[in-house]
Amino acid sequence: MGITNSVVTIVCNSTLQTYGGDLYIAIMTIINSIREIAQLPGQGMANACQPVLGYNYGAKEYKRVLTGIKFVTIVSFIMMFVIWLAITLFPEFFIQIFTHNQKIISHGITSLHLYFFGFFMMTFQMVGQSTAVGLGKSKQAIFFSIFRKVIIVAPLTIILPKFIDINGVFIAEAISNFIGGGACYITMWLTIGRKLQQKCKEEAVCIPQH
Repeated sequence: MGITNSVVTIVCNSTLQTYGGDLYIAIMTIINSIREIAQLPGQGMANACQPVLGYNYGAKEYKRVLTGIKFVTIVSFIMMFVIWLAITLFPEFFIQIFTHNQKIISHGITSLHLYFFGFFMMTFQMVGQSTAVGLGKSKQAIFFSIFRKVIIVAPLTIILPKFIDINGVFIAEAISNFIGGGACYITMWLTIGRKLQQKCKEEAVCIPQH
């Protein structure tokens, strides 16, 4: 994940320098700082669920694992949605945490709105990856980290500005939230979730009826 983030940062800065110059590199630096803070609650919940899911999976409490995944998804989504709403409604407040330069603020508001559009969809990326790691499917988690950053964000960051100018760099992240987050979570349910449901049914059949 660290490597993929570095790749995207290099591509973003290079593209921003070409189409927007130092002003937009400064804006992206601020936006990335806001994102690092904004995603902490959701990422914290997702990371914290790993040992709980792993323990219950090892104990063959498959129903608890399913319940845990649903609980973490709902709670994380609510937190991320509230944070996204706050950033969308009060963009100037968040930018002013880092700078009072009016030029950066005026240009940064539009960029912030574009970048954070659909930010709450990151919930599904976080929960999907953390569930995979917690249940020993780390290859799946690694794939979707690469998929979102390297396969979606990096190419779109290069391609979109050719058609819609500098805004394309910020829209690329928003698109990846929907495609990457959706693909990661749906795949998690179709693979891990389906197997857990099957195991729950098998256990129900094996339990003696009184």
